[in-house]
Amino acid sequence: MSDSRIQYRKLRAPQQHGGVLVEPPLSESTQLVRTNQELIAKSADLIIAGRPLHELRRSARTELIQLASDFSGDRLSEPTQVDADLIFLSGHQPKLFHPGVWFKNVLLHQLAQRHQAVAINLIIDNDLCGLPSIAVPTGSLDSPQITQFEFDTEQSNLPFEEADVQSPERFDSFSERVLESALTANRDPLLTQYWNYVRQSPQPNVGLKLAYARHSLECQHGMQNLELPLSTICQTSEFLLFCLHLMKNAGLLRETYNQSLASYRQVHKIRSQSHPVPALTQMESAIELPLWFWTSDAPIRQSLFCKPLDDEIELLDGSGASLGKINLTAGNDEAVNQLKVLCQRGLKIRPRALTTTMYCRLMLGDLFLHGIGGGKYDQLTDDIAEQFLGVSLPRIQIATSTIKLFEQQFVDPQQELDVVKQDLRALKFSPDKVALKAIENGHKAGTQLAQLMEDKRQHVQQTIPPEQRPAWHQTLQEIHQKIKLMLADEEERLLNAKIQLEKQQLNFQLLDSREFSLVLFNGKTLLDLLVSATNTP
Repeated sequence: MSDSRIQYRKLRAPQQHGGVLVEPPLSESTQLVRTNQELIAKSADLIIAGRPLHELRRSARTELIQLASDFSGDRLSEPTQVDADLIFLSGHQPKLFHPGVWFKNVLLHQLAQRHQAVAINLIIDNDLCGLPSIAVPTGSLDSPQITQFEFDTEQSNLPFEEADVQSPERFDSFSERVLESALTANRDPLLTQYWNYVRQSPQPNVGLKLAYARHSLECQHGMQNLELPLSTICQTSEFLLFCLHLMKNAGLLRETYNQSLASYRQVHKIRSQSHPVPALTQMESAIELPLWFWTSDAPIRQSLFCKPLDDEIELLDGSGASLGKINLTAGNDEAVNQLKVLCQRGLKIRPRALTTTMYCRLMLGDLFLHGIGGGKYDQLTDDIAEQFLGVSLPRIQIATSTIKLFEQQFVDPQQELDVVKQDLRALKFSPDKVALKAIENGHKAGTQLAQLMEDKRQHVQQTIPPEQRPAWHQTLQEIHQKIKLMLADEEERLLNAKIQLEKQQLNFQLLDSREFSLVLFNGKTLLDLLVSATNTP
């Protein structure tokens, strides 16, 4: 395998307020969609579990739009084009994420409008919940702090799909508790309106409540994206056929997956064995799949193994315990029916990150909009698909934006701090440099300082033999000491300025983050910024 297929990509979120990263640029979006359609056409005859890809895509896409339309309910003001030629996708975990993530949803809507496509945002609910809290700036601008505010009892090891509200009182009071203490940059943060929508959601699931509120706000502002949990897609026949294809070819899949992963790590100089993903393992004759599983009775996400035989596939957990068998003698459709029966009995099969985007790009969408992290890792997805499936996946578009919560309240003091530190160092080793600034600023002993600077100039221009160097150096130090004594007040001023600027720098670093949750911003101002950012070339 040639390493040239995977190349190092330096993708960085913009640091300045209002900065945008879109790669490839929006000016190339029409060509990107055209290229993707050509790649999809070239892959049309790929056989997945006995079915041509073009057939699977047609049925999977029709069902996707119908499921997303049903899930999105009456929040949309316009009917969805069920037989759309183009489907644009994006997705994220159902969190209270920062504005840079929300930019993907805004851009997804804008791109779909330009290209007359159906836009669908996937709620990635197979990921783990993590901590149910957001970081909130508290205190004052002069002495800020970052405080974590929880909206529910911790269920961090559960998939989003399984996490219902555990503490209704804590959940219901979240917005009031945050706003009582938050140091906000405006008087009308989005949180109150957002949490009213959260309370209106009929779902008991935490992630779906948060997604419902965000989607309601988007629809209120004219965005027409559909929404659908990934867990719903995972129950479709097309997804299970895709899983069956992975299971039947598990040996080849593991080999190509691990080879591509090793190449990615080499190119990106990654030593960690878990980054960006762990390698797939083998347990005697059982092969690990790039899929998760859990059961209704034990909703703890685990690795899924399979043991492919001539006429059956056995599914196993990491300890080797059997989860069920699939008989292959009656054909692939019957095998999928058997998988459905296992799922009806409580087995939940879900894709890992790379498998998620591989499935979405191969089977569902014409364009997938990624953040920076997913954009980097999908180089690995591309290479696995090339080696395992023998096709080139439709290309992705990477998008993020940086919106700062306190962009008008603070100026980065780093440059001023650097000047102060340079002056303090100069006072120690070359105080005449500081003396010159002091004279220019009208220092009361300007005449004496000027004379000492002239003394130094004449002294350093002397040519002296080596044996007189110690005495020459001693005289130079005496001149420096006289200058420093006359600049004692300036040194005190610089030391005080250094203390103040270092404090300002710490405050700036705390509040300059791009990671504050979108609910802490003014809703209209934030959406206006994100919409305007979609006009980038």
